[in-house]
Amino acid sequence: MRYQDIKWEDESEFEDEGKKAGKKQVDELSFAELLEQESVPEIEIRRGAQVSGVISAISATSDNVLVELDALHTAVMDKNQIFNEKGEQQYHIGDRITAYVVSYTADEIQLSMRLSASKQSFEDLLNARQMQLPVRGKVTGENKGGFEVTVMGKRAFCPVSQIDTRFVTNKAEFMGRELNFLIEKIEEGGRNILVSRAKLLRKEAELKIAELEERKNQGQEIILDGIVTELRDYGAFVDLGGFDGFLHVSEMSYARVNRASDFLQKGDNVRVKLQKIETTADGKRRISLSMKAIQEDPWATIGSKYEIGKSYSGTVTRLETFGAFVSLEPGVEGLVHISEMSWEKRIHHPNEILKVGDKVDVRIVDIQTGSQKLSLSLKNIEQDPWAAIDAKFPVGAKVKGTVESLKGFGAFVVLAPGVTGLVPTEILKKVHGESYKKKASPPQELEVVVRELNVAERKMLLSLPEIKDDADDIQAYHEYMQTQQDKAKKETAKTPRGSFGDILAASLEGKKK
Repeated sequence: MRYQDIKWEDESEFEDEGKKAGKKQVDELSFAELLEQESVPEIEIRRGAQVSGVISAISATSDNVLVELDALHTAVMDKNQIFNEKGEQQYHIGDRITAYVVSYTADEIQLSMRLSASKQSFEDLLNARQMQLPVRGKVTGENKGGFEVTVMGKRAFCPVSQIDTRFVTNKAEFMGRELNFLIEKIEEGGRNILVSRAKLLRKEAELKIAELEERKNQGQEIILDGIVTELRDYGAFVDLGGFDGFLHVSEMSYARVNRASDFLQKGDNVRVKLQKIETTADGKRRISLSMKAIQEDPWATIGSKYEIGKSYSGTVTRLETFGAFVSLEPGVEGLVHISEMSWEKRIHHPNEILKVGDKVDVRIVDIQTGSQKLSLSLKNIEQDPWAAIDAKFPVGAKVKGTVESLKGFGAFVVLAPGVTGLVPTEILKKVHGESYKKKASPPQELEVVVRELNVAERKMLLSLPEIKDDADDIQAYHEYMQTQQDKAKKETAKTPRGSFGDILAASLEGKKK
């Protein structure tokens, strides 16, 4: 049957469109349009040639599909060619396809995307081998090395390594299935036929990747659906329909993802954006994907959600020596520096008061939208105990406190949560003699007198009420501390290792001994 004789399901519509097109050719075509038509290169039509065209009609009364190759060439293809291995219609009117010319006469161009046994002979099997046309085959059995496949009524063999592009662990999943193959070898008059599905899948993948690369180069945004096939700590491999792309953990979400398995599972359906296609030194194609590129960036609207000085709830996500990171929402994470954790005591490591997963209230100290940084505070949620210290503990006030620790230079006494003062050792000795260590060891309670306040440095110097004149003792303490600081500075200059606090502490411990 010639395609001119085929009855199409939308023939009347095509006739109307044809009349309109003819009228435009006669009445409306401009010189520029005619020139453009003349400049379209003519495609090569020969048996075995690979051509590209657009499906213009699908017959409702026959098994034929009409394909427009260009303005001068129209071809016919069997309808079964537009269905995939699962029996689902893969192509529709308006879709562009790539196929092979299997016959070419003055009346008809016959195309095929693959060959099947229904209309093809053994000669066509040979042609399929020569032209590398896909053929339809059914997996009918298995053996140690691979599979038995029936192709055009002939028995063929497919090695297990050639049934798929991935390593096959379960051969049973292919049994009884009808799949497309390429014929690799025909020997002994057709008694020995070797086929490969993996080679065909790779060829189809190369065509799909080339199409994606062309669209990407044109500036198109390409969104794809895929299935997670393999997980690594650093990312996931995603099957995009015959070829894999790689999704790095940093591209899975705006929220922090430490391991891919924390966010995805094998077999998950994912929607991704094509980031780039690269060719490696060994000629392989590397496709980079992103999930978060199609998600809303939480930092784009952060100014309308959060304000400096206000408090919000968050979750501790990780601890470092310098502070704790707290997530306010997926993708919005801030740092609580160790100095912003407590008014009441000195924190040496965040794990002293926090652990990962804790729910905490924090106050925003600073927002840097450009660098996507948040500075947070735990202690600013509460009132600063030093805010009105001169009213609570004025100089000369007599108060009671609890000894927190005893050092070589004095005893630290807690007067209130977050408020600690120091009683110098010389004052303790003057009142208690050599038994001062027993009288001023934690957690002894002491009555003290406030002698000096330094609100800026959060320091308070204390004395004991038994001493009426402690001016000389206070002065001696200041001179002693200055001497120790000078020594520490010299040691720091000689030995750069260690902090000033470490060296000062070592010096004071040595003095105590």
